[in-house]
Amino acid sequence: MFINILLVSLGGATGAVLRFSVSPQIDKLFSSSFPYGIFLVNIIGCFFIGLLGNKFSDNESLRLLFIVGFLGSLTTFSTFAFDNYNLLNLRSYYYLFTNLILSNFIGIIMVFIGTRTIRLFS
Repeated sequence: MFINILLVSLGGATGAVLRFSVSPQIDKLFSSSFPYGIFLVNIIGCFFIGLLGNKFSDNESLRLLFIVGFLGSLTTFSTFAFDNYNLLNLRSYYYLFTNLILSNFIGIIMVFIGTRTIRLFS
C-alpha cells in the first residue's frame, strides 16, 4: 500500500508542478480573459489519458503513477473526460449525461455557494 501512495504522490507532485509552471506561461502568450493556459493543459491531459489510459490498465504501478497521479494532478478534467468516455463505450447513456450535467451544473453552483459563504465570514 505504501508503494502505491508513493507512486501517486510522485506522479501528482510532478503533474501539479507542470500545471503550475506551464499554464501561466501559455496565458502570457495570449492577451485575453479566456483561460487558455488551463484550457490547453486540460485538452493535452485528455489526449494523454486517452493515449495511456487503456495501455496502462493492466499495470497497476504505471496506472497509479501516470493516470491517477500525474494526469490526475495535471488536470482532473482528463480523468472526468476518461470516465465519461468509458460510460459512452459501455453505452451507459443515462449515467453519462447524468455525470456531465450534474458535475458541471452542481460544480458551478458549489463554487458560487463557496464564494458567497467565504464572503459572509470575511
